[in-house]
Amino acid sequence: MTAERNKQTPAEWTETPFSMEVSRLSEATVVQLRGSCTMEHADAMTDKLVELASKPQPKVIVDMAGLDFIESTGLGGLVSGYLRARKNEGEVRLLAPPPFILQLLKLTRLTQLFQVFDSIDDAVNQP
Repeated sequence: MTAERNKQTPAEWTETPFSMEVSRLSEATVVQLRGSCTMEHADAMTDKLVELASKPQPKVIVDMAGLDFIESTGLGGLVSGYLRARKNEGEVRLLAPPPFILQLLKLTRLTQLFQVFDSIDDAVNQP
């Protein structure tokens, strides 16, 4: 959550444009999320995660550092990607969620499902 948003009530929040960028590392695929992942964007994110997780033994890292909002449909998309990756003997890992999103992940118990990392090196290299 940006410092400016911390001073506002939810009714005053404005949506930050959502973007998703995919890059490949030697041992993983990184999906970098930025902005506000609302219902109108969640389907595209879900589709991309499921597509990437459909490969044999995928390791997909979702970089959440630039994310300033995610709603339940976005969380559902993360779970869909996770389930597809597990089906293909792989995994989806979360990278650097902002504190308020990490709190949401804890409240919804998704931290029991996903491994959460602070650094890209740890997310890629830890077993």
